[in-house]
Amino acid sequence: MQQADHVPAAVVKNSVLIVDDEIESLRGIIDFFREFKWKVVTAVDEQEAILEFERMNPSLILLDLVLEKECGFEVLTRIRQLDASSKVIIISKYFDYELIKQAMKAGAMGFVQKAETDKLPSGFTSLVRGAITQPGETLTA
Repeated sequence: MQQADHVPAAVVKNSVLIVDDEIESLRGIIDFFREFKWKVVTAVDEQEAILEFERMNPSLILLDLVLEKECGFEVLTRIRQLDASSKVIIISKYFDYELIKQAMKAGAMGFVQKAETDKLPSGFTSLVRGAITQPGETLTA
């Protein structure tokens, strides 16, 4: 259900919302953003994700499509309803071409497969750099 009267808050530069029910598995990604002095906010379910999104309107959202309580597509759809210009990158340990294709059609701008360790996933830095288009946003310490 779209709220026609909702006006998104101004995007908070150099901020990322990470939505995943296994946040600890993303320690490398969290450390990556903190190294560059980005504000990192995490959420473990749809309700928390939407609350944080509305509160902060981050410049980037990393979203797992497989959440414990609900499907990440619900989060993606809701975020895109609230702000169609939001930048969402799907991050998942599962590589399912059809799922990725659906996410891209729903408005995600990319997909990264989670690494098995605390290392950054392959291609992660390039994808994030490509997503940053706001003046003043940077990945330099």
